[in-house]
Amino acid sequence: MTTTTELNREQRDAAMVERYADGETLDAIGQSYGITRERVRQIIAKVGGASAEESRQKRMAARESTARAASEAFLAEYGEVSRRMARKGVVRSDVILKLQALYPAIDVDLAEDALRESSIVFDKIQVDDIFSKEAVAAGVWYLFGADIGLSPDPAWAVVNLDLSLMSELRAALGSAEATDNDIATILGVIGAAQRHLSSNPDASITGKRYGELRDELVVALGLVSRQGAFPWPPTRQTVMKRFGGWNEALDEMGIGTTTQGRPKGLLKFTRDDYTDAVRDYYAFATDAQTNATYAAYEDWVKQDVAMGRSRPSGASVRNVYGTWADAVRSVQD
Repeated sequence: MTTTTELNREQRDAAMVERYADGETLDAIGQSYGITRERVRQIIAKVGGASAEESRQKRMAARESTARAASEAFLAEYGEVSRRMARKGVVRSDVILKLQALYPAIDVDLAEDALRESSIVFDKIQVDDIFSKEAVAAGVWYLFGADIGLSPDPAWAVVNLDLSLMSELRAALGSAEATDNDIATILGVIGAAQRHLSSNPDASITGKRYGELRDELVVALGLVSRQGAFPWPPTRQTVMKRFGGWNEALDEMGIGTTTQGRPKGLLKFTRDDYTDAVRDYYAFATDAQTNATYAAYEDWVKQDVAMGRSRPSGASVRNVYGTWADAVRSVQD
Protein backbone atom coordinates (compact mmCIF):
# COMPACT_ATOMS: atom_id res chain seq x y z
CA MET A 1 0.00 0.00 0.00
CA THR A 2 1.39 3.42 -1.02
CA THR A 3 1.67 5.84 1.88
CA THR A 4 0.98 9.58 1.72
CA THR A 5 4.69 10.26 2.26
CA GLU A 6 5.66 8.02 -0.64
CA LEU A 7 3.01 9.63 -2.83
CA ASN A 8 4.27 13.11 -1.98
CA ARG A 9 7.85 12.00 -2.75
CA GLU A 10 6.77 10.57 -6.11
CA GLN A 11 4.99 13.81 -6.96
CA ARG A 12 8.05 15.81 -5.92
CA ASP A 13 10.36 13.60 -7.98
CA ALA A 14 8.05 13.83 -11.00
CA ALA A 15 7.98 17.61 -10.64
CA MET A 16 11.78 17.68 -10.52
CA VAL A 17 12.01 15.59 -13.67
CA GLU A 18 9.55 17.85 -15.48
CA ARG A 19 11.29 21.05 -14.40
CA TYR A 20 14.67 19.69 -15.45
CA ALA A 21 13.28 18.57 -18.81
CA ASP A 22 11.95 22.12 -19.29
CA GLY A 23 15.49 23.41 -18.93
CA GLU A 24 15.60 24.51 -15.29
CA THR A 25 18.99 24.05 -13.62
CA LEU A 26 19.78 21.51 -10.90
CA ASP A 27 20.73 24.35 -8.54
CA ALA A 28 17.40 26.14 -8.97
CA ILE A 29 15.42 22.93 -8.46
CA GLY A 30 17.44 21.93 -5.42
CA GLN A 31 17.06 25.31 -3.74
CA SER A 32 13.26 25.18 -4.07
CA TYR A 33 13.20 21.82 -2.25
CA GLY A 34 15.99 22.50 0.22
CA ILE A 35 18.31 19.79 -1.17
CA THR A 36 21.64 19.82 -2.98
CA ARG A 37 22.02 19.89 -6.74
CA GLU A 38 23.76 16.52 -6.53
CA ARG A 39 20.75 15.01 -4.76
CA VAL A 40 18.48 16.41 -7.50
CA ARG A 41 20.73 14.86 -10.13
CA GLN A 42 20.56 11.47 -8.39
CA ILE A 43 16.77 11.58 -8.17
CA ILE A 44 16.37 12.51 -11.83
CA ALA A 45 18.81 9.81 -12.88
CA LYS A 46 16.94 7.24 -10.77
CA VAL A 47 13.55 8.17 -12.20
CA GLY A 48 14.93 8.23 -15.73
CA GLY A 49 14.49 11.92 -16.54
CA ALA A 50 16.08 14.06 -19.22
CA SER A 51 19.84 13.99 -19.70
CA ALA A 52 22.03 16.96 -18.90
CA GLU A 53 22.48 17.68 -22.62
CA GLU A 54 18.74 17.60 -23.26
CA SER A 55 18.14 19.98 -20.40
CA ARG A 56 20.91 22.30 -21.61
CA GLN A 57 19.43 22.37 -25.09
CA LYS A 58 16.05 23.26 -23.61
CA ARG A 59 17.58 26.11 -21.62
CA MET A 60 19.35 27.41 -24.72
CA ALA A 61 16.14 27.26 -26.72
CA ALA A 62 14.30 29.13 -23.99
CA ARG A 63 16.97 31.84 -23.88
CA GLU A 64 16.96 32.18 -27.66
CA SER A 65 13.19 32.47 -27.67
CA THR A 66 13.29 35.16 -24.99
CA ALA A 67 16.05 37.05 -26.81
CA ARG A 68 14.19 36.82 -30.12
CA ALA A 69 11.01 38.16 -28.55
CA ALA A 70 12.95 41.03 -26.97
CA SER A 71 14.60 41.88 -30.32
CA GLU A 72 11.26 41.82 -32.11
CA ALA A 73 9.78 44.14 -29.49
CA PHE A 74 12.75 46.51 -29.81
CA LEU A 75 12.48 46.63 -33.60
CA ALA A 76 8.73 47.13 -33.43
CA GLU A 77 9.34 50.27 -31.40
CA TYR A 78 12.64 51.60 -32.79
CA GLY A 79 13.13 49.77 -36.09
CA GLU A 80 11.63 52.39 -38.41
CA VAL A 81 13.51 55.32 -36.90
CA SER A 82 16.71 53.26 -37.02
CA ARG A 83 16.10 52.49 -40.69
CA ARG A 84 15.60 56.18 -41.44
CA MET A 85 18.91 57.00 -39.77
CA ALA A 86 20.65 54.23 -41.74
CA ARG A 87 19.36 55.75 -44.98
CA LYS A 88 21.10 58.96 -43.98
CA GLY A 89 24.39 57.05 -43.65
CA VAL A 90 24.45 56.84 -39.84
CA VAL A 91 26.46 53.77 -38.83
CA ARG A 92 24.97 51.25 -36.41
CA SER A 93 27.07 52.24 -33.39
CA ASP A 94 26.05 55.90 -33.81
CA VAL A 95 22.40 54.93 -34.24
CA ILE A 96 22.56 53.24 -30.84
CA LEU A 97 24.22 56.28 -29.26
CA LYS A 98 21.52 58.56 -30.69
CA LEU A 99 18.75 56.28 -29.47
CA GLN A 100 20.34 56.12 -26.03
CA ALA A 101 20.46 59.91 -25.85
CA LEU A 102 16.78 60.33 -26.73
CA TYR A 103 15.44 57.14 -25.13
CA PRO A 104 17.56 56.63 -21.98
CA ALA A 105 15.62 53.55 -20.89
CA ILE A 106 16.70 51.39 -23.84
CA ASP A 107 18.94 48.39 -23.24
CA VAL A 108 22.10 49.12 -25.24
CA ASP A 109 23.13 45.46 -25.48
CA LEU A 110 19.66 44.53 -26.71
CA ALA A 111 19.78 47.37 -29.24
CA GLU A 112 23.12 46.15 -30.58
CA ASP A 113 21.90 42.56 -30.95
CA ALA A 114 18.55 43.52 -32.48
CA LEU A 115 19.99 45.94 -35.04
CA ARG A 116 22.87 43.64 -35.94
CA GLU A 117 20.47 40.80 -36.76
CA SER A 118 17.87 43.00 -38.46
CA SER A 119 17.45 43.58 -42.20
CA ILE A 120 18.45 47.23 -41.81
CA VAL A 121 21.52 48.01 -43.91
CA PHE A 122 24.03 50.23 -42.13
CA ASP A 123 27.13 51.73 -43.67
CA LYS A 124 30.33 50.26 -42.29
CA ILE A 125 32.74 52.46 -40.43
CA GLN A 126 35.57 53.06 -42.86
CA VAL A 127 38.97 54.10 -41.60
CA ASP A 128 39.46 55.89 -44.93
CA ASP A 129 36.45 58.13 -44.30
CA ILE A 130 38.29 60.02 -41.58
CA PHE A 131 40.50 61.71 -44.20
CA SER A 132 39.85 65.03 -45.87
CA LYS A 133 39.24 65.10 -49.61
CA GLU A 134 42.72 66.56 -50.05
CA ALA A 135 44.27 63.62 -48.20
CA VAL A 136 42.31 61.18 -50.36
CA ALA A 137 43.59 62.96 -53.46
CA ALA A 138 47.13 62.87 -52.06
CA GLY A 139 46.89 59.07 -52.03
CA VAL A 140 46.26 59.13 -55.77
CA TRP A 141 49.16 61.52 -56.32
CA TYR A 142 51.49 59.30 -54.30
CA LEU A 143 50.65 56.08 -56.13
CA PHE A 144 50.60 57.89 -59.46
CA GLY A 145 54.16 59.03 -58.76
CA ALA A 146 55.21 55.61 -57.52
CA ASP A 147 53.76 53.96 -60.62
CA ILE A 148 56.04 55.92 -62.96
CA GLY A 149 59.03 55.63 -60.65
CA LEU A 150 59.47 59.28 -59.68
CA SER A 151 62.11 60.18 -57.13
CA PRO A 152 60.98 62.37 -54.21
CA ASP A 153 61.09 66.13 -54.84
CA PRO A 154 61.21 67.59 -51.31
CA ALA A 155 62.05 71.10 -52.53
CA TRP A 156 58.87 71.29 -54.66
CA ALA A 157 56.76 69.65 -51.97
CA VAL A 158 57.89 71.92 -49.12
CA VAL A 159 56.98 75.01 -51.14
CA ASN A 160 53.71 73.83 -52.72
CA LEU A 161 52.00 71.33 -50.40
CA ASP A 162 49.63 72.85 -47.84
CA LEU A 163 50.75 72.56 -44.23
CA SER A 164 47.31 71.23 -43.23
CA LEU A 165 47.66 68.35 -45.70
CA MET A 166 51.21 67.61 -44.57
CA SER A 167 50.11 67.59 -40.93
CA GLU A 168 47.16 65.29 -41.68
CA LEU A 169 49.34 62.79 -43.52
CA ARG A 170 52.03 62.89 -40.83
CA ALA A 171 49.40 62.07 -38.21
CA ALA A 172 47.86 59.28 -40.29
CA LEU A 173 51.16 57.69 -41.23
CA GLY A 174 52.53 58.11 -37.74
CA SER A 175 49.61 56.12 -36.35
CA ALA A 176 50.69 53.33 -38.70
CA GLU A 177 54.19 53.53 -37.22
CA ALA A 178 55.81 54.87 -40.39
CA THR A 179 59.21 56.48 -39.75
CA ASP A 180 59.95 60.16 -40.27
CA ASN A 181 62.05 59.22 -43.32
CA ASP A 182 59.13 57.20 -44.76
CA ILE A 183 56.81 60.18 -44.36
CA ALA A 184 59.34 62.58 -45.92
CA THR A 185 59.75 60.22 -48.89
CA ILE A 186 55.99 59.93 -49.41
CA LEU A 187 55.47 63.70 -49.26
CA GLY A 188 58.36 64.13 -51.68
CA VAL A 189 56.82 61.69 -54.16
CA ILE A 190 53.49 63.54 -53.97
CA GLY A 191 55.33 66.74 -54.82
CA ALA A 192 57.25 65.06 -57.64
CA ALA A 193 54.00 63.69 -59.11
CA GLN A 194 52.34 67.09 -59.14
CA ARG A 195 55.41 68.70 -60.70
CA HIS A 196 55.68 65.91 -63.30
CA LEU A 197 52.12 66.45 -64.45
CA SER A 198 52.77 70.10 -65.26
CA SER A 199 54.99 69.01 -68.15
CA ASN A 200 53.24 65.71 -68.90
CA PRO A 201 49.51 66.53 -68.90
CA ASP A 202 48.49 63.23 -70.49
CA ALA A 203 50.10 61.06 -67.80
CA SER A 204 47.53 59.00 -65.91
CA ILE A 205 46.84 55.95 -63.75
CA THR A 206 43.98 53.47 -63.93
CA GLY A 207 41.86 52.58 -60.95
CA LYS A 208 42.93 48.97 -61.27
CA ARG A 209 46.61 49.91 -61.21
CA TYR A 210 46.02 52.17 -58.23
CA GLY A 211 44.48 49.26 -56.31
CA GLU A 212 47.35 46.94 -57.21
CA LEU A 213 49.99 49.43 -56.11
CA ARG A 214 48.17 50.20 -52.89
CA ASP A 215 48.12 46.53 -51.95
CA GLU A 216 51.83 46.20 -52.75
CA LEU A 217 53.22 49.39 -51.26
CA VAL A 218 51.32 49.63 -48.01
CA VAL A 219 52.64 46.19 -47.09
CA ALA A 220 56.16 46.89 -48.31
CA LEU A 221 56.32 50.15 -46.34
CA GLY A 222 54.54 48.73 -43.30
CA LEU A 223 51.70 51.25 -43.57
CA VAL A 224 49.39 49.13 -41.44
CA SER A 225 47.56 50.58 -38.46
CA ARG A 226 47.65 49.04 -35.02
CA GLN A 227 44.16 47.69 -35.73
CA GLY A 228 45.50 45.86 -38.80
CA ALA A 229 43.83 48.11 -41.39
CA PHE A 230 45.50 50.10 -44.18
CA PRO A 231 44.82 53.69 -43.10
CA TRP A 232 46.39 55.54 -46.04
CA PRO A 233 46.46 55.63 -49.05
CA PRO A 234 42.66 55.18 -49.15
CA THR A 235 41.04 52.37 -51.09
CA ARG A 236 40.03 52.82 -54.72
CA GLN A 237 36.38 52.58 -53.61
CA THR A 238 36.88 55.45 -51.17
CA VAL A 239 38.45 57.63 -53.87
CA MET A 240 35.50 56.93 -56.16
CA LYS A 241 32.98 57.54 -53.40
CA ARG A 242 34.50 60.91 -52.46
CA PHE A 243 34.82 62.15 -56.04
CA GLY A 244 31.88 60.38 -57.71
CA GLY A 245 33.98 58.03 -59.85
CA TRP A 246 37.57 57.29 -60.83
CA ASN A 247 37.75 59.54 -63.89
CA GLU A 248 35.91 62.22 -61.95
CA ALA A 249 38.69 62.07 -59.34
CA LEU A 250 41.38 62.38 -61.99
CA ASP A 251 39.52 65.26 -63.65
CA GLU A 252 39.23 67.21 -60.42
CA MET A 253 42.90 66.66 -59.65
CA GLY A 254 43.99 67.65 -63.14
CA ILE A 255 45.36 64.21 -64.00
CA GLY A 256 44.67 62.85 -67.47
CA THR A 257 41.59 60.64 -67.43
CA THR A 258 41.98 57.03 -68.45
CA THR A 259 40.07 55.32 -71.24
CA GLN A 260 40.71 51.81 -69.97
CA GLY A 261 38.12 49.82 -68.11
CA ARG A 262 34.36 50.21 -67.98
CA PRO A 263 32.80 53.58 -67.24
CA LYS A 264 31.27 52.90 -63.83
CA GLY A 265 30.71 49.28 -64.74
CA LEU A 266 27.94 49.98 -67.22
CA LEU A 267 29.60 48.78 -70.42
CA LYS A 268 28.64 45.12 -70.14
CA PHE A 269 25.45 45.58 -68.11
CA THR A 270 22.74 48.22 -68.23
CA ARG A 271 21.51 50.04 -65.16
CA ASP A 272 18.40 47.86 -65.21
CA ASP A 273 20.67 44.79 -65.12
CA TYR A 274 22.25 46.10 -61.92
CA THR A 275 18.89 46.89 -60.37
CA ASP A 276 17.55 43.45 -61.28
CA ALA A 277 20.63 41.69 -59.90
CA VAL A 278 20.54 43.48 -56.56
CA ARG A 279 16.75 43.12 -56.25
CA ASP A 280 16.82 39.42 -57.14
CA TYR A 281 19.64 38.76 -54.70
CA TYR A 282 17.91 40.70 -51.93
CA ALA A 283 14.74 38.66 -52.47
CA PHE A 284 16.83 35.48 -52.35
CA ALA A 285 18.50 36.54 -49.08
CA THR A 286 15.16 37.54 -47.57
CA ASP A 287 13.59 34.19 -48.44
CA ALA A 288 16.63 32.41 -46.96
CA GLN A 289 16.38 34.62 -43.83
CA THR A 290 20.02 35.66 -44.15
CA ASN A 291 21.65 39.08 -44.23
CA ALA A 292 22.19 40.53 -47.70
CA THR A 293 25.97 40.84 -47.46
CA TYR A 294 28.51 41.66 -50.15
CA ALA A 295 30.33 38.33 -49.70
CA ALA A 296 27.09 36.33 -49.95
CA TYR A 297 26.16 38.25 -53.12
CA GLU A 298 29.45 37.15 -54.70
CA ASP A 299 28.61 33.51 -53.92
CA TRP A 300 25.10 33.97 -55.33
CA VAL A 301 26.51 35.42 -58.55
CA LYS A 302 28.80 32.40 -58.97
CA GLN A 303 25.80 30.09 -58.64
CA ASP A 304 23.85 32.06 -61.26
CA VAL A 305 26.82 32.10 -63.63
CA ALA A 306 27.14 28.31 -63.24
CA MET A 307 23.51 28.05 -64.35
CA GLY A 308 24.23 30.18 -67.41
CA ARG A 309 22.94 33.54 -66.19
CA SER A 310 25.40 36.44 -66.29
CA ARG A 311 25.31 38.88 -63.38
CA PRO A 312 27.45 41.94 -62.52
CA SER A 313 30.15 41.29 -59.95
CA GLY A 314 29.99 42.63 -56.41
CA ALA A 315 32.80 45.07 -57.20
CA SER A 316 30.88 46.42 -60.19
CA VAL A 317 27.72 46.82 -58.12
CA ARG A 318 29.64 48.73 -55.48
CA ASN A 319 31.22 50.81 -58.22
CA VAL A 320 27.84 51.78 -59.70
CA TYR A 321 26.06 52.51 -56.42
CA GLY A 322 28.99 53.92 -54.46
CA THR A 323 28.76 51.42 -51.60
CA TRP A 324 27.24 47.98 -51.10
CA ALA A 325 24.94 49.39 -48.44
CA ASP A 326 23.60 51.97 -50.91
CA ALA A 327 22.94 49.20 -53.45
CA VAL A 328 20.87 47.17 -50.97
CA ARG A 329 19.04 50.22 -49.68
CA SER A 330 18.07 51.14 -53.24
CA VAL A 331 16.04 47.94 -53.65
CA GLN A 332 14.66 48.07 -50.11
CA ASP A 333 13.27 51.53 -50.80
